[in-house]
Amino acid sequence: MRIHAAGTLLDGDLTVPPDAAGMVLFTQNGPRDRAVAAALHEVSLATLLIEPLTAPERGDDTRRFDVDLVADRVIGTLRWLRAQPVTTYLPIGLFGAGVNAAAALVAAAARPGDVQTVVTRGGRVDLAGGALAQLMAPALFIVGERDQRLRLLNEESRQAARSHADMCVIPGADRFFSGTQALRQVTVQAADWFRIHLAAPVPQRPPEIDTALPVEHSSLIDMFPAPSTTQERCPDDA
Repeated sequence: MRIHAAGTLLDGDLTVPPDAAGMVLFTQNGPRDRAVAAALHEVSLATLLIEPLTAPERGDDTRRFDVDLVADRVIGTLRWLRAQPVTTYLPIGLFGAGVNAAAALVAAAARPGDVQTVVTRGGRVDLAGGALAQLMAPALFIVGERDQRLRLLNEESRQAARSHADMCVIPGADRFFSGTQALRQVTVQAADWFRIHLAAPVPQRPPEIDTALPVEHSSLIDMFPAPSTTQERCPDDA
């Protein structure tokens, strides 16, 4: 499908289960993202996976690493979701990877009334810069154990975030979460986080930011415990 966002037509894949209780917007549309999205459908979460760059832009490094450009298009997609009858009242979370993880955080900071939570996978969350200090939505940063540099960058960003942020280190995983087991652990952590936080109240908007469109909440699964406040929250058996 085609989505009008920030003056650009973007390619997107929208799936809304009949009993959808929340929406997860992916800031990229790769094979690993589609695997995570399929698991989210099983727990009654809708998904929209977008390709935030046009075909010509994907070959341009200045575009691929332009966090603000991608964030603007994510924000445009959030507006598009709010305008669709089937998704207008669904609480929204963002899922971003790589550089696009930073764009997800920037978009969440800019639209606190529309975004309830953010999950990143192997994200360059440090590139979100000052947006981390403005972030109201709780965030989960998922990183691979073997990528020590990215672990450090994610930990520094976790500490800089204004909101509650957890970091989950997947044992034995590399930057790309190669292998079925590593991807499965990412999927389990992301699904658990979204089930909890898309049932929570929308983060309060800072007074200096104008009110955005209201979000109506759906009750999800009450049996899941609140997430740990520790830095690394991956279960031992995941």
